[in-house]
Amino acid sequence: MSSTTKLLNSINAAANGLSIAELMTMHPDIARRSAQRQIATLVDDGKIVARGGGRGRRYFAVDAPQKVTTQKNSRDVFPAFIPVSADSQDILSYINLALEARKPVGYQADFLDRYQPNKTWYLSESLRRQLHKMGKTVKSQEPAGSYSRVILNRLLIDLSWASSHLEGNTYSRLDTLELIEYGRSAKGKAAIETQMILNHKSAIELLVENIDSVEFNRYTLMNIHSALSENLLPNPADEGRIRRHAVDIGKSVYRPLSVQVQIENALDVL
Repeated sequence: MSSTTKLLNSINAAANGLSIAELMTMHPDIARRSAQRQIATLVDDGKIVARGGGRGRRYFAVDAPQKVTTQKNSRDVFPAFIPVSADSQDILSYINLALEARKPVGYQADFLDRYQPNKTWYLSESLRRQLHKMGKTVKSQEPAGSYSRVILNRLLIDLSWASSHLEGNTYSRLDTLELIEYGRSAKGKAAIETQMILNHKSAIELLVENIDSVEFNRYTLMNIHSALSENLLPNPADEGRIRRHAVDIGKSVYRPLSVQVQIENALDVL
């Protein structure tokens, strides 16, 4: 059976259509680029129908009902106004699959082990140059921490809000400003969200106020962890130390290291 026929049969058998990512999961033997070309041909030939755009595009049998019930869930929707490549669209489609449709993966030690400081790089040279240029400040020749102290208030607000937002915190930037500058917590927000913002403030101040002595070492990392996790963990003893139990990441099939010795060894290598 040809790969085109396999794809066509899978689409025809799916009541709610299939995305390119779902098709790749069902047919890992077919190269994605080949599948994309074959699907485009099937659409052009009128053998299947494409509905939706970008990462939400799905392919249906020609006689599939026009109104399709889609699965509603609480996953964040990637902003449509941010342009992404075709490969990125496939990735977004894949991580929007139900958990049971994704392949569990664990920690890849080789990713860190293969890295040689100042000899190998994870980013391309052009991107490194661009990021270096963007990161240089007008006060780059002044003593360490000078620029951070000048913009400290803005840094406290912007970084505390953005980092907490990544963790699912619902504080707005204005709420964050009110909390940090005036000590007023937002109405209707959980105490744990307020604590998270204040913890970020403490961690940033810790770095800026000790800029002459902090280093990229375990002592610094443990102190930052302690500041960020204060009053947020079920066991307060876990604040500022390597965890001693397994954890799961919500809405993800990634399995972090769970054995304390393994985590210790990875941190030592880092």
